[in-house]
Amino acid sequence: MKATVHLVALAGIALAIGLIVYHGFDKVLDALLAAGWGILWVVLYHLVPLLFSAVGWRALLQADWPCPLKPYVVARWIGEAVNILLPVAQVGGDIVRGRVLTFYGATARLATASVVVDLTLQIVTQLIFTLMGLGLLVATGSDPEVARWALIGVAVALPVVAGFVLAQRFGLFKLVDKMLAFLEQKARWLQAGALNNLHEAVLSLYRDRRALVSSSVYHLLSWITGAGEIWLALHFIGVEVSLAEALIIESLSQAIRSAAFVVPGAYGVQEGGFIALGALFGLSPDVALALSLIKRVRDFTLGVPALAVWQVMEGKRAWLGFGGKDGQPKP
Repeated sequence: MKATVHLVALAGIALAIGLIVYHGFDKVLDALLAAGWGILWVVLYHLVPLLFSAVGWRALLQADWPCPLKPYVVARWIGEAVNILLPVAQVGGDIVRGRVLTFYGATARLATASVVVDLTLQIVTQLIFTLMGLGLLVATGSDPEVARWALIGVAVALPVVAGFVLAQRFGLFKLVDKMLAFLEQKARWLQAGALNNLHEAVLSLYRDRRALVSSSVYHLLSWITGAGEIWLALHFIGVEVSLAEALIIESLSQAIRSAAFVVPGAYGVQEGGFIALGALFGLSPDVALALSLIKRVRDFTLGVPALAVWQVMEGKRAWLGFGGKDGQPKP
């Protein structure tokens, strides 16, 4: 399985490099260098959508586990880095961020349940965000063929998301509870009984309608503000687009990334997506590829330190040893 994931990642990287070479390495490099120190502002701006995501996650647990925002920001930061930089098919980071939350005192059961519900709300709000982008795409009179295929993709995704939500409501995690009994024997941080009654913990979070609405609003704001990265990056490259066009590019590129979740880091897929979407608004391939590379620079600039912090936290956890209820470290 690991070998397959690595091969897919290598194929994606090869595709990304091939696209850059095909469309002119010099042109792409010139477009990238044109952004100059503006890339730093793009990197820093990413903290805005990250913060909104962390606040949205925190909203789910405020009633059960009142806690400052810092643990959620740190866990979210590390989780994103794992999903983007490691060959984990864009899902391993969610497991890691739940684990990181336990380092701050959350029980394994509560952390895991919150990640499940939070991830579901992210998926639902991303669909809303994608529909917003499609609505703007249609309103701008862009290529109707692109809009048609995007709508087909959304139509396919809707029942999948609905099925996932309904499965959570009607017993998916009762089965998971049984599987975890076996997993707890293998995963050292999951002490005996740490994740018992996960199904009930998930349902308990879903019963708090006010928290669900609040979390969803913050997650939608996170998706929307992410469009600012597109606008900023293109602005520093020297290409001006409207905020509506930036939102269309961001929403549909994120949808493409999500559809290609089996490709670690969406290498090659992201680059090809930006070329196709950029063409709708007159962006040349070299500018579209430079835009993708700026996103990659952002990923590594924020992600590498996050992975380092995670390893330090894991080291401290191992040094303290394990014990106590629900997988908490010894005091």
